[in-house]
Amino acid sequence: MRIEEVKSTTRNQRVSAHSHVRGLGLKEDGTALPSAAGLVGQCQAREAAGYIVDLIRSKKMSGRAVLFAGPPGTGKTAIAMAIAQELGTKVPFCPMVGSEVYSSEVKKTEVLMENFRRAIGLRIREVKEVYEGEVIELTPVHTENPMGGYGKTISEVIIGLKTAKGTKQLKLDPSIYETLQRERVETGDVIYIEANSGAVKRQGRSDAYATEFDLEAEEYVALPKGDVHKKKEVIQDVSLHDLDIANAQPQGGQGALSMMAQLMKPRKTEIT
Repeated sequence: MRIEEVKSTTRNQRVSAHSHVRGLGLKEDGTALPSAAGLVGQCQAREAAGYIVDLIRSKKMSGRAVLFAGPPGTGKTAIAMAIAQELGTKVPFCPMVGSEVYSSEVKKTEVLMENFRRAIGLRIREVKEVYEGEVIELTPVHTENPMGGYGKTISEVIIGLKTAKGTKQLKLDPSIYETLQRERVETGDVIYIEANSGAVKRQGRSDAYATEFDLEAEEYVALPKGDVHKKKEVIQDVSLHDLDIANAQPQGGQGALSMMAQLMKPRKTEIT
């Protein structure tokens, strides 16, 4: 199995003339302070930019653009950076300079298209089925090694999870048992297991095992509420460029063998 390092798709932020800008420097009523958030002067332009920020937050600027016009050194780029800082880190902002466009290796249209797709963000809401609760039982089931010999292998893992509403016993794949060992899961820990992927996350130790001593480095969490099997919403903020990178490097492949491997893949979790 070949292991490759995945490069991050986020751009390195370099120190420039506008790295100190942290916002528009406006009061609660929308008026600009003379000097605030790294900006000095241009009060009317900053107040107008505040209206643009309000329109974007109210989702009324879709499909529209803002054009900054003025002589060099009047603060056009600084105000654009301040708008991006006001909107927060989840809104992608992609600054460019002219030297990035002209290259002997990449066409100008490709550079512009990549930056456009970096600047378009998406919010993906995904509902995952998870099994969450306190571990009350963790028993690996050993069987004879099918390859022969005197050793034994783990065929399945029986795990019991408890919440404030009830308990449930699960039969897990042996590959999940390796993940449980890496997470150092034991009886009394609060974990959750994704039903589709089999990913295991240890949240901490149940507060029922908390002692009166405060020298322990263990993190205690409350017993989960609701059922053991539940649906959990996960929100991810990505850009179109991130999706392009993910599609350019598929994990499973698109050949017939990879499709058959996905179909023949055993189920990770079984309720008993």
